[in-house]
Amino acid sequence: LLYVDLTFEDRREIPRRLAHRVTLSQEPGSDPEVTTVGGSAEISSTEAVVVRPPLRGHGWFNANGCCAIIDPHRFFVLPLNGSLWPAERFAIDFVQLDEQGRLPDAGENLQSWHYYGTDILAAAQGRVVEVIDGMPDQVPGQESPGLTIDELGGNHVIIDMGEGRFALYGHMIPGSIVVEKGQFVRAGEKLGRLGNSGSSTAPHLHFHIMDRPHPLQSVGLPFVFDRMTFEGHVVGTFIDLSGTPPIDDSERGYRNRQMPLALDIVGFR
Repeated sequence: LLYVDLTFEDRREIPRRLAHRVTLSQEPGSDPEVTTVGGSAEISSTEAVVVRPPLRGHGWFNANGCCAIIDPHRFFVLPLNGSLWPAERFAIDFVQLDEQGRLPDAGENLQSWHYYGTDILAAAQGRVVEVIDGMPDQVPGQESPGLTIDELGGNHVIIDMGEGRFALYGHMIPGSIVVEKGQFVRAGEKLGRLGNSGSSTAPHLHFHIMDRPHPLQSVGLPFVFDRMTFEGHVVGTFIDLSGTPPIDDSERGYRNRQMPLALDIVGFR
């Protein structure tokens, strides 16, 4: 897989199609270079859906997010039933920094994690199409062997937002989910509480939007939050985060219709 990020200042500059041009060259004095063009793909014109934040409070850190770096969500492309599924390419793992701006590490006692049990809210209205509950919370810092593909998201809720978009809220506390399959929920309505069930080594909310109601056998879709406060960006990479990381908050301020990128810190009201 080759990841390429392209940014355009003007929407009119966005091409309608992209293709790969590959040039092969051999040793000097041998056959000339050979160039081939293929793998043409049409550029989607679908706008990123605008949703409300699924959490409230400040200091929410995007531990695994889109675009700035190739982190576990972005490079995770799952082969299932003969197809490749990039379900998590825009997914976010939300953890909350403490008052001193430190990354959480409260040991094996879940109750010591200050944001454990935070209310998770519906980011948009829609109908609940799946509820999985009853899976135990994992011990922080430990891997979760033996889970099936369907268990990786832990206790979760999937909501049909309409127009071929489905929102996933994962890793909730067992027994905390307060909605049921078939129920219609409004934006901002409580769904459950942030936990550590499923494939999770620390309490967090996994949130993403997809094109079908399956956490992994789907294609991840882009989204933006209608409002948020950009509180800073952790300087570094995914692999060197520890303790109290350096934070660049020089561009701190209110944002609307934006997606937090990997290592961003945001606040929601």
